[in-house]
Amino acid sequence: MPRDAENELAAVIASAEELLRWEETLGGSGFPAAEAIPASIKPADEAYLADVRARLAVLIEDAATCTRCQLHEGRTKSVFARGNPDTDLVFVGEGPGYHEDQEGLPFVGRAGQLLDRMIAAMGYERDGVYICNVVKCRPPENRTPLPTEAQACSHFLIPQLDLVRPKAIVALGRCAAENLEVVPPAGRWRGVWGEWRGIPVMPTYHPAFLLRSPQFKKPVWEDLQAVLKVLNRDLPKR
Repeated sequence: MPRDAENELAAVIASAEELLRWEETLGGSGFPAAEAIPASIKPADEAYLADVRARLAVLIEDAATCTRCQLHEGRTKSVFARGNPDTDLVFVGEGPGYHEDQEGLPFVGRAGQLLDRMIAAMGYERDGVYICNVVKCRPPENRTPLPTEAQACSHFLIPQLDLVRPKAIVALGRCAAENLEVVPPAGRWRGVWGEWRGIPVMPTYHPAFLLRSPQFKKPVWEDLQAVLKVLNRDLPKR
């Protein structure tokens, strides 16, 4: 076989192996799963981190009693965030669903379980990243948050992201990407880098969408690989 053909075949095999590992991590058939590599936590001054956590705690208390929009009327619990604020990576979704509203934590239902597998595939522990939503109260029937609701909740989202200050943000779904103002006026939006206050933002499909349309797992994995490159992190070895 010619040398060029051998190199091309090797590249195809490597790509196929990588995709199989990704599919297996998300619950499909493929190679045996391996434990996720723990996320490397960025060094920071303890006093600074304590101040960040204290400021976030004030926001959490404010969100728990917030009446800035109509969403509070159906709230069981406000859903502020989960994970580690001392991280280099933040995921932003659109809003809580039923299970999140009951538990007060984002992404704990089926979509959250899929997100956890995506996080593990990137080489992070489940709580090695920080996860939040555009709005902190569940929209009725899990509908997309209205612009007025998102605007009201920016009172929490903007300082929340400013305090965590990650090296990269993944916007899960068009709603999150729009509210981070990284969606172009026309054309493709998924997989197109944007920026929020100097932080690179990668818009990609929401895990709930992947549950309905699993054929889009591959482009999402490509987006997450691009995020790892920006963070100067290697893929975990299997």
